[in-house]
Amino acid sequence: MAMTIAIPGRRIQDGESFYTDWVPRGGDCILLRIEILIDGGVGGDKMTFSLETRGEDGTTVTAITTTSPAGAFTRDAVGVGTALYLATTSTSVGNGAQEQVRVKVHSNGGGGGYFVVRIFPLIFFDSAKPY
Repeated sequence: MAMTIAIPGRRIQDGESFYTDWVPRGGDCILLRIEILIDGGVGGDKMTFSLETRGEDGTTVTAITTTSPAGAFTRDAVGVGTALYLATTSTSVGNGAQEQVRVKVHSNGGGGGYFVVRIFPLIFFDSAKPY
C-alpha cells in the first residue's frame, strides 16, 4: 500500500530545505517519484531530492544511498523524475530502508528563484535477492 506524502505541491525558495513527515517503510527498496511543476529557478538553480531513514528508536537519521541515478538526485527543469534506492549486501550505512523514511527536498543556488514541486507516494518493495 502506498503511503501518502503530505505535500502534493509546494513552493521551495532558493536555499530552502524541506522535509516530509516520516512514513513507515514497506520494504527495503524504494522508488522516489517527483514532479517539478514550475521552474522559477535563476541561473544554475537546481532541486536536490534525497531519502532519509531512521530505526525504531528514532535517534539516528541516515541518508539512503541512491542507486540510480548515480550520485545525487537533482532536477533543474519542469517534468517528472524518478530515483531508485536498492538495498544490497553491503553493511555500510545508508544501505536500504530502516523502520521509517522521509524525503528531503533542497533548492541549491542563490539566484533568488523558486520551484514548485510535487512528491508522489513512495513505492516500497523487497529485493528478490537473498542477503
